[in-house]
Amino acid sequence: MNKTINRSITYIILAVFISITLFCLLYSTKYIGPIFIADKLGLTSIRVKQIITPYSIEELQEIVRNTHEPIAIAGGRYSQGGQMAYPDGVVINMKKLNRIIDLNIDQKTITVQAGATWHKVQRYIDKYNLSVTVMQSYNNFTLGGSLSVNAHARDLAYGPLISSVQSIQMMLADGSLITADRMHNSDLFNAAIGGYGLLGIITQATLQLTDNIPLERKVQPCTLEDVTTLFTKTVATDPSTVFYNTDLFPKQYEKCLMTTWHTTKKPLNNSTRLQQKNSPFYIIDRAMEVFVRRTPLVTKLRPNIEQSKRIAPLVVWRNYEMSYSVHQLAIHIHFPTAMTLQEYFIPIEHAYQFAKKLRSILKKNWVNVLNVSIRHVAADTTSLMSYAPRESFAFVLYLNLFNWQASIARSCRWTQRIINAALHYGGKFYLPYIMCATQQQFDRAYPQFKKLLAIKKVYDPKNKFRNMLLEKYGKTT
Repeated sequence: MNKTINRSITYIILAVFISITLFCLLYSTKYIGPIFIADKLGLTSIRVKQIITPYSIEELQEIVRNTHEPIAIAGGRYSQGGQMAYPDGVVINMKKLNRIIDLNIDQKTITVQAGATWHKVQRYIDKYNLSVTVMQSYNNFTLGGSLSVNAHARDLAYGPLISSVQSIQMMLADGSLITADRMHNSDLFNAAIGGYGLLGIITQATLQLTDNIPLERKVQPCTLEDVTTLFTKTVATDPSTVFYNTDLFPKQYEKCLMTTWHTTKKPLNNSTRLQQKNSPFYIIDRAMEVFVRRTPLVTKLRPNIEQSKRIAPLVVWRNYEMSYSVHQLAIHIHFPTAMTLQEYFIPIEHAYQFAKKLRSILKKNWVNVLNVSIRHVAADTTSLMSYAPRESFAFVLYLNLFNWQASIARSCRWTQRIINAALHYGGKFYLPYIMCATQQQFDRAYPQFKKLLAIKKVYDPKNKFRNMLLEKYGKTT
């Protein structure tokens, strides 16, 4: 009897020991196995040596000075091609360096640490009736990440983000701090904004703000053939237009819906200051968006559904219209599919020809496109890595891909055809996404990368700051 009890106790102890060991192996890889960092949508995962989160500038300086491995910088991790990591390197997570340092209400400027999200900035400035001038469509991103990719907006009055930046503070490879603007250290200013963290760490920025004003929505159905004419004859010539966007509807890519927002003296009929992702209306809108975009039979009716949703008169605060969250896009499931974006910048005079070619490639390859958004981007001749050196239309593709290597490799093949079309019509492709471009395509779109690498040698002579963008396309030298 005692032997049976002892044997049972031994088995129980053994089972507990094995369970604890398995648990550690599966869930505690931070301590006993390799560390992987992935983008927010789960498309790229990279093994790194360490992820470090500094809580002060002084702590960040110590990390930079004492780290001998390659350093990459991460914030919101919305870039999808490994731009925030380097194999077996160190990743610095900037999200705790997120202080609002100064707000000058009279000058309408704000100085913010790079780890702060745009949502935090919007919440802070809204009570002063101020608004961000330039940011991407969604406010979950960090300022540092947006600066590193030189994000653009829908506002016709401004170009990419660099147009609203007064100055940046950067930490160089030796841990020293340097301020750069258009007059001082301008080479660093021009290269670092849109430089993907390759020259140093953007620690803070001073941005120009604008007034938070009421805006009125107007919608107009259109066809692909109409887009350029409608913009040049009705949007670009109307001084009241603030925001512009045209949705081109899959899967035929013929019908579209133009949405513009205008200055107005009409009273608000939605007085909410900022959108709240936990509100009932937010959740309902998100569910409806997913249903309409992903249900085959309903998708055919989407042009009519979208128009009926937006046809009602709407006057809102500028901050409300600028406070969308990525959570509104879809339910993010990393397997077996994942969401991704692609973006192409085409000079306006060639936009229709490119759009026809884009439509042909997407239909021929049965690409699962959920949305195509066409936006205006003013010319940017300041950023060294400018993606829109001429006034352009941005074609933003929101895609759903199978999240395994063979599917991604296949998607890269048709993506390269789209890139060729963009280059043919004098355009470029955006760099924060899956890096499908060949070296030749990259060199043709961004010949100025050679100059960026030359500036990098001055400020980072030992090549401390690296990521997968540099690893793949740094062969230009």
